[in-house]
Amino acid sequence: MNRTVPDEALVLIIDDVPEIVDELVTMLSLLDIPALGAGSLSAAMNVLENEPGLRVIACDVRLAQESGLEILQLIAEQAKLSARSYHFLFMTGDPMRPDAIHAQKRYHLLSKPVQPRQFVEMLQELLAAPDTANV
Repeated sequence: MNRTVPDEALVLIIDDVPEIVDELVTMLSLLDIPALGAGSLSAAMNVLENEPGLRVIACDVRLAQESGLEILQLIAEQAKLSARSYHFLFMTGDPMRPDAIHAQKRYHLLSKPVQPRQFVEMLQELLAAPDTANV
């Protein structure tokens, strides 16, 4: 996974397909949006613990062995992480998932295939938004 970041990372990309993570992290770096990637929730938790400047978590809903939505509970269970403020952007190709995620007004959803322009615009909007409570 791409871990070269010029500044403190602002965005964490979580997807179980390494090529997707690398592509999104690279695209964001070209737009001066420092990002890191993780291929699983456990890897994501390690990144979150070590990167206090992260503000947006962009996560695939359907990971290889787990649901990306579990990141919400994992963060809530860690006092250090739950004290931080994150914006969540979930991505899914599952036609059954959008309604459940949209019901949670504080989470954002993009349907796959994710359009790069839409992805970047959503991230920029979230990075400009005021900090909010997590879960």
